[in-house]
Amino acid sequence: MFEWRFRITPGLIPVPFLETAHFAGWGRVPRLTHVAVQDNELIIRTDFFSSGTIHVPMFHQPLGVVMESTESLLGRHEPYLLLRELARGALGRFYRRLFDWQMLGYQQPKEHEERVRRLAKRFSSVVVQYPFSLDIEQAFLEILDELAPILVDENREFSEQSLSWRTRNDERLPVMLGIGTNARNIETLHEFDVCAELLRDSFHAVLPMPTWRELEPLPGQFQWERLEKRLSIPTRFGFQIVLGPLLSFHAEALPHWILDNLFEEGFFESRAAQFVNAVAERYGSLAHGWILANRFVDQALFEMPAERTLVLLRLLAQLLRSRGIDAPVIVGISQPWGEYALQRIPDWEQVQIAEALMNCRDIDAFLLEMDFGCGTHLTLPRDPMNVGNMIDQWSFLGKKLYVSLSLPSTGKPIATTLELAPEILWSEERQRLWTETLLLTLLGKRTVRGIFWSCLQDPTIPSHSQTEFDYGLVNAQQTLKSAFTHFAAARKNLLQ
Repeated sequence: MFEWRFRITPGLIPVPFLETAHFAGWGRVPRLTHVAVQDNELIIRTDFFSSGTIHVPMFHQPLGVVMESTESLLGRHEPYLLLRELARGALGRFYRRLFDWQMLGYQQPKEHEERVRRLAKRFSSVVVQYPFSLDIEQAFLEILDELAPILVDENREFSEQSLSWRTRNDERLPVMLGIGTNARNIETLHEFDVCAELLRDSFHAVLPMPTWRELEPLPGQFQWERLEKRLSIPTRFGFQIVLGPLLSFHAEALPHWILDNLFEEGFFESRAAQFVNAVAERYGSLAHGWILANRFVDQALFEMPAERTLVLLRLLAQLLRSRGIDAPVIVGISQPWGEYALQRIPDWEQVQIAEALMNCRDIDAFLLEMDFGCGTHLTLPRDPMNVGNMIDQWSFLGKKLYVSLSLPSTGKPIATTLELAPEILWSEERQRLWTETLLLTLLGKRTVRGIFWSCLQDPTIPSHSQTEFDYGLVNAQQTLKSAFTHFAAARKNLLQ
């Protein structure tokens, strides 16, 4: 086991944040990490022998909690200074990204250049000070705090320049905006009926799909009314329909009778093919997009190894095409930064999965599921420049990209990906700011063809769950949240 040690000053970074730190190796892919906070040190241990980056959540205005990371460091027993290395990593990533943008023609405003120059000069003056002291640590923390709004402003300027270039001939962008309908309130669809006119001016499409478990609770006994109830109002108001995910590779979404027979060779594949074929036969002419599957990279179905899953996805994509479907076939990639690898060593990593699927001509696009927040299947937020970099990396694979978003508007303490409990504060205003920032970032990317907000309305029934946020654009009182306005503005001003 290999070890990284960091000297910390108590109180500058909350201990729960330190306990959620993790190591990432080549390509910044997370690895199983053992964390200890003791004797004013953060100790990171991993079984992977290599240099790598250390990632720690921190709170900065205006975005709130974001992941910070060091540059690549060699493991050693002598401790690094944590805040110094995080500040060095943040500035290094910023300058590299800025250089990439300038190679693409980005014109940095003079006032932005001056802000960055002053901050870099301050870092240079602090980094050479010795010996270690609280004042020095506080100075590095202030540098990180000052850099956070600079990242937001710089990203906004680059995104606006990109959008200006893309729309220079008064062209409208070919990007689909979609909204998911949430199962807990969908039985009456009251919230959709009330907001349908406003929604139609803001979104092109609706994602109404129930799970396989809901649609086929017993073999061959389909309860189509569960889906058709969700389709009735959206189709009446002229929304496009995106169906899926048809298969979600986690136990809560699969029928019990499937889970009981996963060990039987070929059983899952044959029943999945029958299910997909039944949905395609019934709704093939209705859907404007098909999300074939998701949650297969981080899935915990140990009976379904990666090789078996990939073969199945190819066969199901071919099946959809054989039904005469020419709408986009999309495959979901959950946790695109790879946090699922903190729970167990996956068979394959996301990019390996994507590379194995990118030569399948029947699959048109990947859906990157950026469900920000915390929780076993969610991901801690990254700053907007980091988000843009991730989009660019996936774009190199040659497929079109769709992005699924969800951002909370409440500040409940919930479990993180490592089942700890930092209080990560959200608010409706922070949800609005993130929405504005991410929409600008994504609309500036030529490969992004769709942006789907995962959840229309907050739950109307209070929950005692420790792992639930309010992710909707409509609150429980059926009032639109301020984040909604950015979808309406994008649809009106920029999109086809």
